[in-house]
Amino acid sequence: MHSGFLSTFQHGFTKGRSCVTNLLTAFETWTRWMDEHYGVDIIYLDYRKAFDSVNHAKLIEKMIIAKIDSTVIKWIAAFLEGRRMRVKVRLDFSDWVLVLSGVPQGSVLGPLLFLVFINDLPQWIQSSMLLLFADDTKIFRRILEENDEILLQQDLDSLVSWTKK
Repeated sequence: MHSGFLSTFQHGFTKGRSCVTNLLTAFETWTRWMDEHYGVDIIYLDYRKAFDSVNHAKLIEKMIIAKIDSTVIKWIAAFLEGRRMRVKVRLDFSDWVLVLSGVPQGSVLGPLLFLVFINDLPQWIQSSMLLLFADDTKIFRRILEENDEILLQQDLDSLVSWTKK
């Protein structure tokens, strides 16, 4: 865990980490495995509308599980509750609609809330490696025998279970 809370697998929106550190970590691992005469299977995942699909109740639940201070949790719940939006096209506005999910994009807090929401994702991977940059996920495994591919598929299936949960 990074700073005792955020996963060390996360490179997005974290101090001292970036898309470059994410890619270098992956590249170094892959080239080492290839030098050791392993194959490498890599799966790239990008959750569609990831920031928009954060379930507020689930986010609060995860914050409670992470033992975040209850005052902070109440403040964040109030920050997310009752948000409304509308769309402007030229001079016309749509009706206001209640925002029931998602983290506010363009805010300082939005990316952090998203990271909290997906922070438990690496715990669902048992036998492969995983790297994150916000919602972009790389899951990979060195391959020497057919069973290695089966284990990678099991980890991918586990990520699908996490998504559904």
